[in-house]
This record gives sequence, C-alpha cells and structure tokens, in this order.
Amino acid sequence: MASAERSFGIALVTAVLLWCSAAQTAYAQAAPETVAGEIRVRGAGVVQVLNQWFQLLGASTFERDEACHLGRVPYQCGLIAQGHLAEISAGTRYTCTLHEFRGDTRRYGDCVSPSGEKLAATWVRSGWAFAHRLHSSALVAEEAAARAAKRGMWAGTTPPVDGAAPASVSGAAYILDANTLRIGGTLVRLAGTDAPETPQSCGLAAGRGPTHAGIFARGMLSNMTMGKRIHCVIERRPGDDRNFGVCGEADAAGTAMRAGTQTLNEQMLAAGWAVADRVHPRADYADLQIKADRDNVGLWQGPFMRPDDWRRGYR
Repeated sequence: MASAERSFGIALVTAVLLWCSAAQTAYAQAAPETVAGEIRVRGAGVVQVLNQWFQLLGASTFERDEACHLGRVPYQCGLIAQGHLAEISAGTRYTCTLHEFRGDTRRYGDCVSPSGEKLAATWVRSGWAFAHRLHSSALVAEEAAARAAKRGMWAGTTPPVDGAAPASVSGAAYILDANTLRIGGTLVRLAGTDAPETPQSCGLAAGRGPTHAGIFARGMLSNMTMGKRIHCVIERRPGDDRNFGVCGEADAAGTAMRAGTQTLNEQMLAAGWAVADRVHPRADYADLQIKADRDNVGLWQGPFMRPDDWRRGYR
C-alpha cells in the first residue's frame, strides 16, 4: 500500500509540474503586464518595482562579487555597476512593461521614466552595463558608444562574461544565492530546482513569525559545498543563455561527481530548502519534494510562497 501511495504521489506531483509548465508557456504568450513605481536594485540587472521582480530588458552586468582591473589595480565593477543603477534610478517613478519569452523563465521589464528615457539605455550608455542581446538588440549602439568613449567599466579591463557553455566545470564553489554558484569564471544555476530569493521569508513554526528563508537556504547550500571540490555537468536551454547544472562533490580526479553521493540539486530538495522546478520539471525530483513535505523539513515546516510566485509579487 505504501508503495502504491508513493507511486500515486510522484505521478500527481509530476502531472502538476507538467501542467504548470504548460501554463507558463501560455502565460508567455499573454498580453504584457505593466507596473509603475520606484526602482529597487536586487541583483545583476534584476530590479523590483512594487512586489514584482524582473530583469531589465536589453541590459545586463556582472555579478556583485566580480572584479575588473584598471591598470594593475582590481576593483569591484559588479558592485559599482549595481550601485550606479541605483543612483541613476533613484527618486524616479518608472512605468515598466513586463515581458516573458519562450524557453526563458525570467521576466523582463522595459522601464521608461516620465521624460521618456529608458532606464536600461541610460545604464548601458553610462558604461556600467552590457547590451544583453538575447531578446533585444536595441542597446548595441549604446554599448559601442560607451566602449569607444571608455566610460564606466570600459576605462579598464573587463572580466569575461559567460560565453559558450562548457560541458562541465570543477573546482571550489562560491555561493551567490540558494540556487546559484560560481566555479572559476562560470556561473551555474542548479537545474530542476527553485530556491527562495535571498530576501524571501517563510514561516517555520507556529508562533515564531517570519523566518529568513532565502538566507537559510543560501547558508544550507554553502554548508553543502564547504571545503569540497564541486563538479557540475552543464546544460543549456533553447531561448535561455544561462548555464544550468547538475552538481555534486567531485571525485579525486575532478572529472566527474563522486560515486554514491547525492547531487547538490537532490540535497537541497531533500533538505526542503528548494522545490522542484515546475517549468522545467525532472520526474526523479518529484519524490524528493514529496518526502520533504511529509517530513516537514526546511520550507515545509510552515507556510511559504513558492519562489517563482514570490518573484511575481504574490506576497
């Protein structure tokens, strides 16, 4: 009986994940949504307006921890770039038209000030952002002009950005958030899972109030990788320029994952600090989510909002 219940549970979760994937595709074809308000900078080209999180359409920059060089002197160009975006958007109410694109789970916003100036264009023109060509080539000329004038990061030597995806990477992992790590110069997002954003909260137990779910989850992933050499098998998805990986502790040679160990993806699900990705589901992850829910571990100890719903503004 227990085996039959487990099989039914896995089949049910898989069906729900597949249904949500179809719903996401349908949503991507819907009319664009508009949101208006002041900009809060949340990451490398990621901003928040009211409760909505999204990427700026046509622009991108380095992650916060990345460095550039001016002569022989390194400086934190990622941090400066995000600070500059905060500076140029401060005190202005923007109207942002939100877009989604097939194959890409991110949302993008085209934000315009009352004077008609596009925020992404101003940022790229300042020299502190690249023209992100994946879904729009509108800002290529602005990037070329900033580069020619040696404005912003173009005054020195910029670090390389993610290009063609390697088949795999190995090395020490630097944790950016609960679903993202960097190995060497390669940014990797754990495939098949979705974890709370760093500012996101949840409720772990009755009477305890909100808990910092994103910080807890990031700490869990950091603990899983501490002192270990990590190996990630990389994949790319049509319509998305990010690296997705199945990652785990590397073997002695550093060319594969150590046999007999759970992947980081599986460990995060089993610990309850990530949920199965419902847009790109993996059937073998469904039972891990079911077990975490039944065992009341991690996020499942109390009420929480799925990370993708949280980014859409459902609080």
